[in-house]
Amino acid sequence: MVYETVHLGHDNTIDLKLLADDVAQDITNTTRMTLSFGTTLIDSDVHSGVFDWTDGDGKLYLTLGDQTITEGSYYSELVVYDSVNTDGIVWGSLTISVT
Repeated sequence: MVYETVHLGHDNTIDLKLLADDVAQDITNTTRMTLSFGTTLIDSDVHSGVFDWTDGDGKLYLTLGDQTITEGSYYSELVVYDSVNTDGIVWGSLTISVT
């Protein structure tokens, strides 16, 4: 389990590397990502500038400080979509503290 913190009102990022069998995956063909915070869903199709997967080598940067998320601790699921996996793949879970 990955533990991260979102600092509301700040420019901090969450920097992740998406792996499969301990190998970084090419996610440059990703078409969409979502991340849940309880009943709040952050969606790359709706929330521009939050998800950045353009660096390649499995690198994902999340910029969540300007989002409307209630402070608290959340079990969050990251879902990744591409042209082959149009229903998305649940890539993994994170525990995220929002302060």
